[in-house]
Amino acid sequence: MAIVFACASSHAPGIRAWTERAPRGQVDNLFGGYAAVRQGMEAARPDMVLLLTSEHWANFFEHVGAFCVGRGESFEGPIEPWLRVENAQVKGNPAFATLLLEHCYSSGFELSFTHEMKFDHGSMVPLSFLTPQMNVSVVPIMFNALSTPRPTSARCLALGRALRSFLDSAPERIAVVATGGLSHDPGERNHGFIDTDFDARFIADMTSADPDRLSRYSDADLLKAGAGTLELLAWICLAGIMGEQKARLVAYEAVVPWATGMGIVSYDRAA
Repeated sequence: MAIVFACASSHAPGIRAWTERAPRGQVDNLFGGYAAVRQGMEAARPDMVLLLTSEHWANFFEHVGAFCVGRGESFEGPIEPWLRVENAQVKGNPAFATLLLEHCYSSGFELSFTHEMKFDHGSMVPLSFLTPQMNVSVVPIMFNALSTPRPTSARCLALGRALRSFLDSAPERIAVVATGGLSHDPGERNHGFIDTDFDARFIADMTSADPDRLSRYSDADLLKAGAGTLELLAWICLAGIMGEQKARLVAYEAVVPWATGMGIVSYDRAA
């Protein structure tokens, strides 16, 4: 059945942990955006979620791969007790993860894998909005957006294109969710700075139906907008999966109390 739904969204922990600190209008716009994409996902009736997410020093310390697939039977999260997201065991799909890995290896992408992976806010925030009952199985692909060297935008786009050929042949009804970004610099010298010009440019490229535009973002381009902005590698991978299908902007807010440019985009016709 292949892809039945696709979206990308920010995962700043403040949207759950410090909701009330943001202006009411911004909160309403973002919560309304999440409600809209949740409605779209529920209408698509996916069997599982392929989650393109990023590492926040929750799992990998001494060994860091560019991309890591979770093959676990389940994933516990969030690791942050202050996140105001209920702790849950999120069901995995090891059989699907194994087939995905085999396809990637035969397509020139040697992704690492693990049978144990913890979920932090990067995974649990979007899941808490999109599938709050945690009743849909999830296969995560964790992107290294922290340690150098990191995968390039072009490599992430190419990975997305390789994944599409696998997803098109899968019998499951699949929702693809990318998470991270937009501009933010957590814990760094420019913490709190939100590069709204960068965010507008990236969203324009993401919604252009020309994914090759995204391959031109260098590591330095992303880093200039804040260290956390490198999480957009997952969005670029999603653009590779979706090809020339056009995404639309659902919501954007530069939320100062959460120190993040918050965005949501969705694909109206995923399959």
